[in-house]
Order: sequence, then C-alpha cells, then structure tokens
Amino acid sequence: MSELSEFTLKVSPREKSGRNACKSLRNSGKIPVILYGKAINKPYSVDDKETRMLLRNASGSTSLLRLLGENGEDELVLIKDLQKDQIKDKILHIDFIQVTRGEDLQTKVPLVITGEAEGVKSQGGILEVLSSEIEIKCRPSNLPSQVTLDISSLELGSNLQIKDLPQIDDVEYVDSPEMILASCVGSASGRSGAEDEEDTEEEASMEGEETSEAEDSKEKE
Repeated sequence: MSELSEFTLKVSPREKSGRNACKSLRNSGKIPVILYGKAINKPYSVDDKETRMLLRNASGSTSLLRLLGENGEDELVLIKDLQKDQIKDKILHIDFIQVTRGEDLQTKVPLVITGEAEGVKSQGGILEVLSSEIEIKCRPSNLPSQVTLDISSLELGSNLQIKDLPQIDDVEYVDSPEMILASCVGSASGRSGAEDEEDTEEEASMEGEETSEAEDSKEKE
C-alpha cells in the first residue's frame, strides 16, 4: 500500500496504557496513538515534532498516511480522531483507522472556497459559508486532498449546494445534493434599512387610523 501515500510516520509499540503512562509519554516528546481496523486494535506512540511536521506537509488531518513500525508494520491509515489541548497547542492523543486497498473508504476532506461572489462584489451582500468539509466516498487511490467550490456566480439571495460541486472521477458525495454549502444574504445595513422602512410604513398606517377615528368621533358629535 505504500505507493498510495508519500506521508510516512514511524510508530513504536507501547505496552503500558492509562493516564499516567500517557502523561509520561507526552513529557518525553511522544504522542500516544491507537491503530484501529477490522482485526486491529494496537497502541503505539509517535514522535510529537515529527507528527506536527507531517500534518503541516500533509495539509491537515484528512490525508492518507503510512505508518511504519519497528516490527515491519506498514499500514495505510486515516486520522479518525485527534485530541488537542487548544490552550497549550499540544496534541494529546490520535486514533488512526486502517485503510484497505481495493475497498471504498468514507471520510471528510476540506472544502476550499474560490472566487468572489457576485452578490458580495456588486450587490452589497454578505457571504455565509455553512460548511468547511465535505464527506466523500471513494477508493484510497482516488482520495482528493480537497474539494473546490467556485462562488463567482453566487448572487444576492442565492445559494450553492452539494449538487453544484465539481464532479470528480470515482468520487461520490455522501450528503444530500440539496445540502447548502454557501449563500449570499443581505447586508446588515440593508436589513436594517428594510426594517426601518417597515417601521415607517407601520407608523404611517397607525397615524392614518388614528386620524380617521378622530374624524369619525367629530362627525358623531
């Protein structure tokens, strides 16, 4: 499987588990990890600096990775879960899931927005992006690093959906074709102006009713 990924990471077996053992690993510059698969549930450790560098080069945690072990292990994997201390910017734990060549895999990849929406550029709208990832299904060899959505044609009051994404050979979008990914809505000032206009019309209507009632009252007198 090695030809399917250029991103390799060395793993070392670990016998001890539990909070104290994991804390000791982190203090020594290692990250506790687990490899899951159909018949696999193995604890390992990886080097913290090497892992961070790999994730930067691999554009995040959605790329296929290759795990190389001291005992000849050579596994193609995806990151299933990555636990991180956001305050200390420290990776605490990683779960890898085994990927089998010749079988479909289902995962999420980044959604990259390109272009400038027409509704923002010339119609005073605001762009709302509702998703940063796209769930796909494909063979490991066809896994794209990202999916691109061109929003140039997006006008005020319109939206772009899953069905507007480009077709990629041998890649299937999992979510509903009608799932909205991005929309162009009215600006805050525009909405405020519309609300002010409605308030003005409502006040004028109320004043008209009060005037009519006053005239009716005089006629009765």
